[in-house]
Amino acid sequence: MVKAVVGEKRYETYLHPILIGHAVPYLVELAYGENAEEVKASLPSTGSEWMESFNEAWKSGTEKVMPGLILGRAKTWSGISVIGAGTPPPPLINVAAPGSGAGFSGGAGAGVTTSTGTSGAGAYNDITLAHMLKDLVVSDHDTQKAISDINAQRITGLRMMGLGLALVSGFVHPAGESAELRYGSDMRLCSVIRQQRKAGVATLDDIIKNKSRRELALHYSRLAKEYNDRHMIEEATLVSQFWAETGAAFEGDDTGLFVYLSEWMRTYAGRGIPKLLDTDLILRHRKEAGGASSSDLKKLEEAIKGLQSKLNTADSKSAELAKRVTRAESKTHGGPSDLKGKSCFICGGDHLAKDCTQKKGHKGKGGKETEVIDVTDDE
Repeated sequence: MVKAVVGEKRYETYLHPILIGHAVPYLVELAYGENAEEVKASLPSTGSEWMESFNEAWKSGTEKVMPGLILGRAKTWSGISVIGAGTPPPPLINVAAPGSGAGFSGGAGAGVTTSTGTSGAGAYNDITLAHMLKDLVVSDHDTQKAISDINAQRITGLRMMGLGLALVSGFVHPAGESAELRYGSDMRLCSVIRQQRKAGVATLDDIIKNKSRRELALHYSRLAKEYNDRHMIEEATLVSQFWAETGAAFEGDDTGLFVYLSEWMRTYAGRGIPKLLDTDLILRHRKEAGGASSSDLKKLEEAIKGLQSKLNTADSKSAELAKRVTRAESKTHGGPSDLKGKSCFICGGDHLAKDCTQKKGHKGKGGKETEVIDVTDDE
């Protein structure tokens, strides 16, 4: 029960796995009850109680200060804060509509509606969003979508673009390489990926085309490890959770897996990982021709045309061979054409037409040409 509670998603975020590892043994010692409801009721209920438990569990397990990233996520999960360590942010307010020129603003008493239309500590306020949208190349038309993606991933717009690039390349790149990329753009067309392709290094697109589940798993696990080694915990968690949920959803269905990933990368190109598993995409593309993609259907059609061409060629060769056999039989005595039951089409006799004595121009033993007699049925 303790594992289930601390593993829940609250305020659009999860506790860091390392913190869960320390918190579960600590909370198990404190929990009590005869059934699941009583055990759950014995666990901390308020944000301050949860944070006190997390701090004590961390201290007893490590005797070190909790890192800011882990602490920030714990505060968000417990509902105390949405931006890590420190005091709670100012009240949430509405974002001005795109093109209005009002931009982002903040102030006491301005309201409590988030920019994504939900209230509570699960979303950033507009002052924080303004900071997180800084340096992100995004059009007014896509601003609201970008805000939703930032709220879902809880990383800045620049880091979100870096994650989108890393998903395609399989490597973590310096921030400068993704700074000029436009939000929602196809990362396969950017200069970084083109150079990687020229160097012969496989990208995610190549792995999907090769349809190797092993290479796919290696791609995501290696990327998650590299993020973790760089202490970019948010990105490492997103990549790990994305592959875990996607792989589990398509267990034993490699064809559907590659079709889904191809469509997911097209739908969420240049947006990081705003959605771990898109069930709408799964249902939509599993209805199409047994789950085959358009490229797979095109390859199948080309293969069928190739087989049809080979069959036509084989028929032509068979017909030509039959003609050669017939000619050979007509020239060879004692062959299949001399079998019992043969008949001359001139006189109906038991011989070949070329040997018929009634054939026009046939010469007898004396060298005298035989006259052909035309006889009707009645005669």
